[in-house]
Amino acid sequence: GIARLFGYNLNDNFNFPYISSSFREFWKRWHISLSSFLQEYLYIPLGGNRKGNTRTYINLMITMVLGGLWHGAAWSYAVWGAFHGLALAIERFFMKHNPPKEKTYIRVLRTLFIFCMVSLAWLLFKLPEFSNVVDYLKCIGSNFNKRANVGLIANILMYSSPVVLYHIYYLYMTNFEGRLIKRFKFVLYGLLIFFIITNSGIPGSFIYFQF
Repeated sequence: GIARLFGYNLNDNFNFPYISSSFREFWKRWHISLSSFLQEYLYIPLGGNRKGNTRTYINLMITMVLGGLWHGAAWSYAVWGAFHGLALAIERFFMKHNPPKEKTYIRVLRTLFIFCMVSLAWLLFKLPEFSNVVDYLKCIGSNFNKRANVGLIANILMYSSPVVLYHIYYLYMTNFEGRLIKRFKFVLYGLLIFFIITNSGIPGSFIYFQF
């Protein structure tokens, strides 16, 4: 937005990545400048998919592990990269032999699956030690009997609703004409600004400053 005020039109770097129905699609929508760099300067020079299936899977793993280490010299980043590399390799293998049928409910299920897997992988970014990730996953499996924090859940639903609505808006606009929504989209932007002002979160350094 600041760049636009000064007359600069930057390329989109994120394009609704959380509606992706595959890991491949996710990396075409997420951090587009980084994924393009990894493809052009690592994956393709390594041979890409031109040297057989086995070499293709190895190239995917190498590219994503190095992409993880680009974020920081820590095992957690390497494991995060390896996770995505393995996911891309497995997905490529199964989609090549069993192309998915593009029925609506299948795409919705695949999108939910990708969202859950990508979200779990982000634990490697957020938590300082790999052991913390293991402990976190253990807690997920053992906290079912805990009493729900209704207030916390209500806050999460309230402050995440504009983001969810914006994704629904995008899906609607890409599949339908949506003239009515275009007329009132300023209401959605107003809600987003309101929630940003009223709940800016805990002060902290921008996560990418460490890279």
